[in-house]
Amino acid sequence: MTDLFFCPERWEPDPMISGNEAVMRQVRSFSGKMADAWQLGDWQGSWSAISAVIPVETGWLEPGEDYRFCFWLNGGENSRQDETCMLEIFGDDWEERLCFPLNRARTRPLLEKNHWLLYGIPFTAPEAAEELHFRFVAAGAVCTVAGIPDMDMAACEALTPDPPETGSPQRYNVVFPSGYPAGTKRAFPDGKRTAIPKKAICLTAAAACIAVGSVLVYRALHEKNLRK
Repeated sequence: MTDLFFCPERWEPDPMISGNEAVMRQVRSFSGKMADAWQLGDWQGSWSAISAVIPVETGWLEPGEDYRFCFWLNGGENSRQDETCMLEIFGDDWEERLCFPLNRARTRPLLEKNHWLLYGIPFTAPEAAEELHFRFVAAGAVCTVAGIPDMDMAACEALTPDPPETGSPQRYNVVFPSGYPAGTKRAFPDGKRTAIPKKAICLTAAAACIAVGSVLVYRALHEKNLRK
């Protein structure tokens, strides 16, 4: 399995959504350092999304190969439990997408550090599609998505995780109106699991709700001049 990394500069607001609440900005990351990230969603329920497309061909995503999509996420929850915070992966047909809910513990992160969640989402590049679409969707709460420093997953996975948080009604958000609420009971996960489409266009998520182990740093996209 090879790692694929979230690179903020390669993403953009989804043009199909009017009134998209998505902006790339500098935020304080899990390490305390400032980093580029995408912040999407609001507290009024507006639908927001950012997307990126990667070719399925030699030198980019190899058809039939196993990957893991790696990123840090902050927030994405509210105290009402009616929000959406999701990663979608699909080929030529959006109706056959893989859906990974990232709120309410529906897709397990690798670890939590300074209220940021580290994710490694496994998938298989399709044999038949020409390109693969990645899409973060949010509504009802603000979520922030950031990349992996130096594309070094081994360093991130070696971090000492935060102790379990049990005294807050939701996950932290980088931007939080009126400050973080105190003295209220935490809203626990509802137990629902990752939604898998009826057809997965050969995008088989081997363990959608199970954190996968350590693998080496993904190189293919980096060698294909991601910064150009």
